[in-house]
Order: sequence, then structure tokens, then C-alpha cells
Amino acid sequence: MLVPLTYVGRQASRSDGQSRRIEILEATLRLIVAEGVRGVRHRAVAAEAGVPLASTTYYFKDIKDLISDALTFFAEKTLWMNKALEEQCYELLNNMAQVSQSLSKEALQALIVEGLAEFVCGHIREQLTHPDDRILENAFHEEALRNPQLATSITLLDETLLQSIKTFFSALGSKTAYEDAHQILAIIRLLEYQFLLRKRVDEVVLKSVVETTVSHIISAIKPPL
Repeated sequence: MLVPLTYVGRQASRSDGQSRRIEILEATLRLIVAEGVRGVRHRAVAAEAGVPLASTTYYFKDIKDLISDALTFFAEKTLWMNKALEEQCYELLNNMAQVSQSLSKEALQALIVEGLAEFVCGHIREQLTHPDDRILENAFHEEALRNPQLATSITLLDETLLQSIKTFFSALGSKTAYEDAHQILAIIRLLEYQFLLRKRVDEVVLKSVVETTVSHIISAIKPPL
């Protein structure tokens, strides 16, 4: 999965400069978690990073560039999780292919629903073990409504995720794979947000909502599996 984002702030030419730039970006992410995007100011970031104010303004003259690069930095740090998700999807498809010939269509459909629902539930549980990352995702999405530069990056990131999920449903024969991907991503985002607010995972709600959604999607695939 490729994340089509690039850094817009000044790049460092030496290793010590690169280290300082990373310190600034990490401090920016911590500030966003603690105070939201509106808490990101040059002085606040410099204080959080423990660097001179001149360092933040040298690499990021515009605060919007700093916020944009913080998103890119965050996306790079979490890319391995998205890559792992993609690999698990392919593994699930391979497992289904191995048993498909020995099962009736009804049994195969039930197996796919069960496997995919377990996969999505497991992904949500894993995501919620990193609450700061979920706070960052929500903060960046909210700020993108006000910041056109950030909106472009967020749109590209979301589209990358949707295309990965679409590939899975296309492999199952869905004619509405892109729409299916939207449903799955929407359910994941909403449940993560709800459980983050409650500070706990409601297993009954999680399994019920995910299984019902997945069942509706799989049963609608024509011709039947």
C-alpha cells in the first residue's frame, strides 16, 4: 500500500538536522493529542520539543506546513499497520480459496462472513490499543474540514485504505466492491470512535454490528458465492 504524501516543509541536509526535524514533528503529534490541532503553535511546539523557537520556524515557516508534515510523519509511522492489514486480507482470501471447492455455497458464505467479521473485530480491538493514534486520526480529519492543504492529504490517505478494502471484495466477486469498502471503513471508524469515547470495547455491540454489516454485504454479492 502506497501512501501518496510528500513533505512540504524545509528538508534537513544533515543527520543532526534531520533528528531535530523529527523531534519537532513528534512534539507536534504529542501536542495534537493533548490539545488538538489548534494547540499547535511555533512556541508551543518548540517548548514541547525542547528546541529553540528558531528551529521550528526554520523548518516550518507556515504552521499549516507543520501540521501537514506532522500528518505525513504520522502516516509513515503507522504504515506498517495498514500493510499488515492488507496482508491479513490476502491470507483470509487464500484460506477461503483452499476450502471453497469442498463446501456448498451456503456453507462457504457463512464461513466468509464468520472469517471476515472476526478479522474486522480483531482489527478494531488492535486499533484501540493505540488510543493516541486514534485521537490523531480524528483530529486530522476534523482539521481537514478547515484546511484545504490537509484535506487533500486526508482524501488521498482515505482513498488508499478504500482501494485496499475494495480489492478484497473484488476478489470475492462483488460488483459493488468500492461501495462495500465504504461500508466497512465507515463501521470501523464509527465503532473505534464510540469505544474510544467510552474507554472500553463493548464486545456485544462490536460483534453484532460487524457481523450484521458483513453478512449484508456478502449476501448481496451476485452471483451467489
